[in-house]
Amino acid sequence: MFIPRIFALLLLLHTSPLLYAQGTPEAGDANQNDTATAPPDSVVRYASKPTGFEFVSNIWGDLKTFVRRIDPKKNYKPLIGLTLGTALLVKYDQDILDESQRFARDLGLISDTKNGRESKMIIDFSAAGLDLPVRAPLNLNAGMYFIGDGITHVSIAGGLATYGAIYDDYRALNTASQIMEGIIVTGIVVQVIKRSTGRESPYRATRDGGRWDLFPSQSDYSSEVSKYDAMPSGHLATAMATTTILAANYPEKTWIKPTGYTLMGLLGFAMMNNGVHWASDYPLGIAIGYLAGDIAVERGKKRRASAQAGGHTLAQRGYFSPYLDGNRVYGIAYNYHF
Repeated sequence: MFIPRIFALLLLLHTSPLLYAQGTPEAGDANQNDTATAPPDSVVRYASKPTGFEFVSNIWGDLKTFVRRIDPKKNYKPLIGLTLGTALLVKYDQDILDESQRFARDLGLISDTKNGRESKMIIDFSAAGLDLPVRAPLNLNAGMYFIGDGITHVSIAGGLATYGAIYDDYRALNTASQIMEGIIVTGIVVQVIKRSTGRESPYRATRDGGRWDLFPSQSDYSSEVSKYDAMPSGHLATAMATTTILAANYPEKTWIKPTGYTLMGLLGFAMMNNGVHWASDYPLGIAIGYLAGDIAVERGKKRRASAQAGGHTLAQRGYFSPYLDGNRVYGIAYNYHF
């Protein structure tokens, strides 16, 4: 199944507004207090829109919160469950992978090569004197693999941001910002763990279950990434973060969670078929994505509470303005709200 990435981007840009069905107004809409058109109680309301790159300034705080949230003393039960579940899957990884690929071959989703490079093709074309390589899935299994590709989730955020900017929809704008925030935090945490665990991808495995090389040389990692980057799955982490944030900001859209989880299941199946991940790479990836998404959502809740109380978010508290004395400008003043 051949779907050029630009078509996928356009599809996402056009379908993102479906999250905000039937024209329910947001805080930027002058008619939001009209009872005939007011959104139901389940609709999340934002009283202000995020600054352009607010999601970047939130990253450090999110990472500190991430570390606090994995405190073994407070969250030992989920940590124990995650550890035991991952250990059990590690034990049966090779059997699970072999069976998944056998089933995929029977369905005609993959060939007998299963070399991990069946997920995409590169199309080279030029525009304005620039070479622009575009990745595209080769077949149905590859299409499922692209569900977790970073550009897919950035495109969802871009679609929401575009819609929010056009229709002055604060909810869409804040959701887009949170998705970008979750993607970045997820990427940082996943990369730290990948570069620490050093697990072989299935198609590069030198033994059943793949070899682990804890804390590998970073030059070796960079030169042969697939020999070290299997654990955890960044694709599933990103997909989980996006699903968590969308579901929290659009609770009235009850189809988001089942749809997101179903697509994540297809993604996990596709990645084993392509030989890029083991089943045991998934629980930790999902947990990272959920936690990163939940942290971004919690920050959004605090932002709404502050705005509704007449306060200001950190990004809104300080701003520069001309310093005036009568009608003459004498300099620049910095204003800060406490």
